[in-house]
Amino acid sequence: MTRVSRLALLLAVVVSWLLPTAVRAQGQKGTIAGTVTDNTKAVLKGAQVSLAAQDVNVVSDEQGQFSISDLNPGSYTVTITYVGFGKFEKTVDVAAGQRVNVDAEMQVQSKNETVLVTGERAAAEVEAVNVGLSSENLVEVLPAGVIRSLPNANMADALGRLPSVTLERDEGEGKYVQIRGTEPRLTNATVDGVNLPSPEPGVRQVKFDAVPADIVEAVQVNKTLQANMDGDGIGGSLNLVTKTATNRPSISISSMGGYTPIVNGRGLTEDEATVGKRFGASKKFGILVGGSYDWNGRGIDDIEPVPDVATLANGATASWKDGMDIREYRYFRTRYGLAGSADYRVGQDSDIYIRGLYSDFHNYGDRWAYSLTDNTPGIQVLNSGNVGCATDSTGTTTTACTGAPTFNTQLRNPDISVGSIALGGTHDLTTTMFLWNISVGRSRYGNSPASTAIFHSTLASSQCQYDPLNTSNQYLPKWTAACFTEGYDPANLSLNDIQRDLGPSEQLNLQAGAAMAKRYHLGPHSATFEFGGKFRNNHKYDEGYVVTLTPNATMFANGVGPVLNQFSNRLTNTNYYNGGNYNLGYNANYEDVIAYANANSNLFTSTSTQGFDGQQFNLVEKVGAGYLMNTIDFSNHLTLVTGVRFENTSDNVSNFAFNTTDPGCSSSAPCITPARNNGSYLDVLPSASLRYAITPSTVIRLIYGRGISRPDYDQLAQAESWTTTGNGANRQQVSLGNPGLKAEVGDDVDLLFEHYMNPFGEISVGYFYKYLTSPIVVSNTVLQNYLPPGVPQQFTGQWLVSEPLNAGHAWIQGFEANYIQHLGFLPGAWAGLGISANYGYANSRAYGLSGRSDHPRLARTSPNAFNVSPTYDRGRVSLRVGLSYNGASIYQYQFTDGLPGGVSGPLSDINFYPHIQLDAQGSIRLTHGLTFVAYGLDLNNGVFGFYQGSQQYMIQREYYQPTVAAGFRWSPLREK
Repeated sequence: MTRVSRLALLLAVVVSWLLPTAVRAQGQKGTIAGTVTDNTKAVLKGAQVSLAAQDVNVVSDEQGQFSISDLNPGSYTVTITYVGFGKFEKTVDVAAGQRVNVDAEMQVQSKNETVLVTGERAAAEVEAVNVGLSSENLVEVLPAGVIRSLPNANMADALGRLPSVTLERDEGEGKYVQIRGTEPRLTNATVDGVNLPSPEPGVRQVKFDAVPADIVEAVQVNKTLQANMDGDGIGGSLNLVTKTATNRPSISISSMGGYTPIVNGRGLTEDEATVGKRFGASKKFGILVGGSYDWNGRGIDDIEPVPDVATLANGATASWKDGMDIREYRYFRTRYGLAGSADYRVGQDSDIYIRGLYSDFHNYGDRWAYSLTDNTPGIQVLNSGNVGCATDSTGTTTTACTGAPTFNTQLRNPDISVGSIALGGTHDLTTTMFLWNISVGRSRYGNSPASTAIFHSTLASSQCQYDPLNTSNQYLPKWTAACFTEGYDPANLSLNDIQRDLGPSEQLNLQAGAAMAKRYHLGPHSATFEFGGKFRNNHKYDEGYVVTLTPNATMFANGVGPVLNQFSNRLTNTNYYNGGNYNLGYNANYEDVIAYANANSNLFTSTSTQGFDGQQFNLVEKVGAGYLMNTIDFSNHLTLVTGVRFENTSDNVSNFAFNTTDPGCSSSAPCITPARNNGSYLDVLPSASLRYAITPSTVIRLIYGRGISRPDYDQLAQAESWTTTGNGANRQQVSLGNPGLKAEVGDDVDLLFEHYMNPFGEISVGYFYKYLTSPIVVSNTVLQNYLPPGVPQQFTGQWLVSEPLNAGHAWIQGFEANYIQHLGFLPGAWAGLGISANYGYANSRAYGLSGRSDHPRLARTSPNAFNVSPTYDRGRVSLRVGLSYNGASIYQYQFTDGLPGGVSGPLSDINFYPHIQLDAQGSIRLTHGLTFVAYGLDLNNGVFGFYQGSQQYMIQREYYQPTVAAGFRWSPLREK
């Protein structure tokens, strides 16, 4: 019998035993139920509902509804509170077996605070604060109104504005989400509580730049775990909440256009529409559908130096550059998003729903790159393998210098899609509640991630040199004129090869779960006991491979291959890199080169790794989970939640084994055979949380929880993955898998103080500590004269070899603060002012890293992050300014004991530079639901990049230029 069938049988037995009890109870007890709205009839989520002199507390749901059952006949006073609104009280009489309806229309607390129910952003902030206040867990909520109030290129950009949430950025947009200084792998992602599969090959974290920012109702960020949540979220868990229809019909349409002054000017368009309604006299059936489309012609000006330290002929040392890439990117990004839901209210406290979300991201673009190499004789550098000159016995460069500039042109056209659909139900039978769901999630990474045509120089020697005397700004390295006369002459460059990365990666998740909650009394205290189970089957595979086309040199008149000037120059840009700090060369398109190769296939030799590539794998992971959880309200002030979760994980892996030692086998021609690995493990995850309300507006929380983080799929399953065009001091890099990796375990303790101010405001401060057992880290070793298995012989040389390992242990501790207030108490027009600000600090240490005796910070842990957002809402005008900052953090470990240059040197750990960004948005409500909106994104032209060891040793700094856009939104029947 399968896990799912055993779970179904267990629930059937429980239901058959409890249902008669529930029915009998319904005839003896009464119920108070209702809906909480504001004076515009918009539902209020997260309102706290209590009964005077009773230890009973409930919270209004997504539809603004609440229900209190199992009440003895008698008189009760219902009290409803919602920050920003006045208290609602009503006394009702409850009879046996009857249901009393209490519909509460909340009134704003201050005349000046009417903006809270008329301004979309302000109303959304109120909703977020109330949901967080009423939750048993530590939750941050980002409603759609807040998401839309500032320009966000994707879902990641929106999430980065929350307290202690930082972003890993890529190509001008947020990509991965990090919670409380933990790396992206430690963040779990769900849609309506259902696991969202990662669209990228090999990893678990979700690439949030693939998801549009405006297709969800809200995002919930759980910073701590409870037993009824998936355990794989040491850092936290992100839940995307799809839009649902409420009793008030809704329609919303928006369209915007914009411009970015980069790569000769690039445009963008953004379109979104949502429509929803409930049908029938009793409005039992509801449906809502929303979709979005955006096209973004993003551009990137990027330089990527290779840092070093040189000892000059006079014995002095100087910061040096062994080489540098000059890169230009021109993108044609398209994002489609669709989300919706339908639900049917079977009864007053019972419904069935279907919800879905789908996003498709075409991350298409062109890239052109010139690679310069230093050919300075008479110096000694730490990494002589990167310069263009030979060295003598003392390590000093000689005059035999051959490092002429090279060029490559690349087409990127990955098609990245992710989606999920869930069918479920909630059934409240007076004292017993049942919840169930079944779901399917699918993601795909298709087309070609990158196809590159590589041109090498035909020159026998080179005079290209780094020019330290003319380098007055360390972030703008200068090079001698020879670099550009040699490199930018297309007659000097011939096609070396064409490399095409092909093959899809997909993931399919099948999931089923069910839970039951039983309300009971422990003496005078109300309580709820909950248990449930879930089964998830994840199937992930990667069929990536590389096709290489190499010119048959003897068939070309020049004895080499096609020359760059045979192809048209497709791009000129006299304003490259912040006003023309560098000149661009001759830029042919990849499409022209591959068209030539396809038309003259007899002139090329084609090789392929399809069917035996080291990156290919097939993995099936099965996770069976069960939990027990108990909630006790000791009073209207004190709530205790305790629980335990059990998760059993089994992995079955199919990949390839590379044999280089047996007779007939070598690194360049390994013997490749299919391989299989499997394993399983059980995790026990306890949790407890204590919530104490000192006053209705002041709360203290103490929370403990244990979570896990499973190894990435490629860490377990990939034999190897390699590149010859990596960043930093080591361009040739290979990553090896480790089937013996264990899941890391994290124990988390949180202490949080929250205070809510009248008429509307919140201030909160908190401390957290996480202890990580067997954290997964990547060990890096530089090998000389090395050739990874299966890599062409021509790449023998210096390689950075990476392998994931379980380290000894690690810890993270930090402090976070959040402040938000609408200053409605100010006189006149000043009453529209408001402020939203948050700050997060995280410190960490890792112990037991291979090859190093120090204790560095954990990778991706940003020690400082803050957001500051002044606001103004008055009448028809709404203005927002957002300033976001992420401090420097380690991206990848590369230091080992004895490394030349030390831990702060140019060969050491790769770090993110600090990033600061200024955005602004304003809107004016016109008439009949029409609003004019304008925004500016990245107004300060914030730099993004990496460095090794110290910030002076940069390996990448790129700019995107500010973007401005304007358009209209039409919401005659806006949902709240």
